[in-house]
Formats: sequence, C-alpha cells, structure tokens
Amino acid sequence: MAEWPDNYVQANGLNIHYYRTGGEGRPVIILLHGVVDNGLCWTPVARDLQGQFDVIMTDARGHGRTGGSLEGFSYKLLSDDVAAFIRALGLGSVYLFGHSMGAMTAATVAANYPELVRALVLEDPPFRDEEPDQDGEGRSERMLQFFQGILALRNLSPEERLVAARKYNPRWDEVELAPWAESKVEFNPEVFRHLERDIPWREILSRIRCPLLLVTGDPAAGAIVAPQAAQEAEDLCEHGEVIHIAGAGHCIHRDRYAETMTQIQNFLCRV
Repeated sequence: MAEWPDNYVQANGLNIHYYRTGGEGRPVIILLHGVVDNGLCWTPVARDLQGQFDVIMTDARGHGRTGGSLEGFSYKLLSDDVAAFIRALGLGSVYLFGHSMGAMTAATVAANYPELVRALVLEDPPFRDEEPDQDGEGRSERMLQFFQGILALRNLSPEERLVAARKYNPRWDEVELAPWAESKVEFNPEVFRHLERDIPWREILSRIRCPLLLVTGDPAAGAIVAPQAAQEAEDLCEHGEVIHIAGAGHCIHRDRYAETMTQIQNFLCRV
C-alpha cells in the first residue's frame, strides 16, 4: 500500500500515472525511474525529500500503470512525455532527479525544454559509446542475460519475487524490495526492443544550462559511467558537478544510500 495519493493526468497522448507527496509552497522535484522500474521504486528517496520538496514519482511510458504506445520510443519521446506532464499540471520550472533511463530522460528534458528545468540530478545515465569491436558483443550478452532474468521474475508469485529481490539485491534496504519486485510484472517487455543504444549524450549535455549533478559509481561493480565519460560530462556542462560513490554499482543510491543522498541533498540545497 503506497503512503501517498496517486493520480493520472492526460499528457502527450498518455494517461500518465504518478504519486505525489504534496506540500503547498514547496518546490517540485520529479523523480524519473530507470528501465523496468516504476515510480514507487523511489519510496526511500521520496520519504527523505518530502520535507523539503513537493515530490512527484511518475511511471514512464510502458512502465508501471502508465502504459501507452511504444511506437517511436526514444529519449526524445520520453522527454516529451515529461515536458507535457509538467505543463499539464502547471508545475512551472522543476527539479528533475533521474536514474539510468530516467537520468537520460531528465537530461533530454533540460536540453530540449530549458524553461521547465531548474536543476538536474543524474544517477548513472547511459553515457557510453557503442564499441562493437571491443566490448559491444560482451555488453549485449550481459544485457540479454539481464533481460532474461527480469522476464523470469514475471512467472513467480509475489512472495517468490520478494525472495528473488533479496537474493539479487542483498545490499538494498528492505523498503526497496517490494516496489522493485512489483514493477517487474507491470512494465511492457517490448520496451527492451526499443531501447536506444547509440545515444548522443555529449550533444545533449552541451545544450544544458541549468545546474547539474552527475552521480557515478564503480564500473567494476556494474556502474555505466566511466571516469573519462564523467570528466567529459563535467567539461561539457557550464554548471556541472560530479560526485563518485565508491563501491556502488548501477543502482548507486540503493547500494550506498546514506552517502549518496547526503551529497545529493547538499547539492539540492545549494541550487
């Protein structure tokens, strides 16, 4: 049972589902989840931010309870969804905090709709280049194994999915596990077929003018953003900052929650 009210809004041809903590007069921050997750996967983060922000957790196109067509699925389309959502609710200029797919979506919103974004937090976005002659084949195999594992969860009972969540994510807080497990049966598996591979992240970053915090983990532990890419990102952004969370994998705030959120909240208090 969610601890916040949920609702739907019509935007960009979608019936977008979201949770909202509320808080009259507080600045709005929208949390954008990664692939195969849903809005409630942000539960611990929303709890920590709701005293300072009016927190909104959306379900992306093809995820959670949002649904929608996947025709033309791309980061541009996902960013158009977010921009339409912001305008439909009359939110003005907001903070965006995204993880993985959600981070790339947030960056694209800031580049294409600068008037709608006050500041950005990007947690391990897909800032990498496809290198088929080097690691591309191995990466494709790892992604295939990941997708097959996720799809296998859909055949389990809710109790079995929770057991699997504890097994796969031993470092996560217990409160993370139920939303993670539930999200795996809600998303449209066709999303896998439409994910962009060759993402022009440098061009997108070069057009961002708002304050930006890039949160990176360790590639050896499964994080995407390598040190060289992080340095490029910081150089490309006029108001960009980078923090590195040692020992964290791709799900940085879940792996090293207290350390990650302390630094993110410090950033949000300054911008």
